[in-house]
Amino acid sequence: MINSIFEAILQILSDVSSRGQHGYDAVVLLALLVNYRKYESVNPYIVKLSIVDDEPTLDVSIQYKDKEEENQGGFFSTLTSMVGSMFIADADEKLSVQTNEAILLALYEAVHLNRNFITVLAQVRLQWSFIIRTLLKMAIFIVTHMMKDFPMDLYLRCVQIIHKLLCYQKKCRIRLHYTWRELWSALINLLKFLLSNETTLLAKHNIFQLALLVVNLFNMFITYGDTFLPTSNSYDELYYEIVRMHQVFDNLYCMVLRVSTNTGQWKEAASKVTHALVNVRAIVNHFNPKIESYAAVNHISQLSEEQVLEVVRSNYDTLTLKLQDGLDQFERYSEQPKEAAFFKELVRSISLNVRKNVSLNTLSQDVLLKEFSTIS
Repeated sequence: MINSIFEAILQILSDVSSRGQHGYDAVVLLALLVNYRKYESVNPYIVKLSIVDDEPTLDVSIQYKDKEEENQGGFFSTLTSMVGSMFIADADEKLSVQTNEAILLALYEAVHLNRNFITVLAQVRLQWSFIIRTLLKMAIFIVTHMMKDFPMDLYLRCVQIIHKLLCYQKKCRIRLHYTWRELWSALINLLKFLLSNETTLLAKHNIFQLALLVVNLFNMFITYGDTFLPTSNSYDELYYEIVRMHQVFDNLYCMVLRVSTNTGQWKEAASKVTHALVNVRAIVNHFNPKIESYAAVNHISQLSEEQVLEVVRSNYDTLTLKLQDGLDQFERYSEQPKEAAFFKELVRSISLNVRKNVSLNTLSQDVLLKEFSTIS
């Protein structure tokens, strides 16, 4: 660590030729160097990464453009291109899970340490298709990991990330053109799973913490959705989904009310969910009678989606909701001490994988010496 190769790594990434040949390995190396004993001593790579100001690459391209790369680039553009490629590459081109871990660790360190990288990601020029793919992957994760050995920690992280994205959209009034119904459906199915497996899950987890986060996501959409949903129709569809799936919310309310009115370990946690459901229940109790009345007056046994949406649109004015404070606030992230063990294990896994898969036989010593001799 005495002789830093940080500048050499950045120079490899800034040159289109060396980046194409060694870019991936350079990024993985940097990720490992940044994490070398970082909890035990001062790591110079952390300091250097935190102050990188990669001006030529501020116009970030999230899309993978292997055949369209410009002659100039750097750490930011290379890293975001690698991350983008993991989401859009063909099945036979996708990197392995272990490879993804290394690139995602590098992205994490750049976002976590470098405020210039945060600024880059926040630029209006940012291709939000990348974020739409972040959302899509999380919606898929939510519906595909409901199992007996429930990964509670991962679900909490997933829902918290979605919440932070919504907070950012609300703050900057960014209307993301995403099919939000996919996310709403996934979240409602998650609540159904928690309800169906209450006894089993409560033996290991505080399911009320996760339920509260999910309900408050819906509260974010209800309270602030008009500032970041793409169209007014999206807001109508939100209410339609809540009313259509009202039985899930009714069952959740009955469950948390039962737990909160009895003495026990989860009394306080369940009580928070009870209070958080106030607006969801107000929507259900307001629109359901009007939908039933519309069906009776028009002699319709089962309303179509468009007919329900018509009832919703014509009855907003008489709906009363409670203003809930703090929906757009969240606990600031801190790596230590809670996440230190996770990152130690991740770095250990990546290091073992690199040692296992690196092939020195494919490297020409003469070529490498010639390339590194040109690095100033």
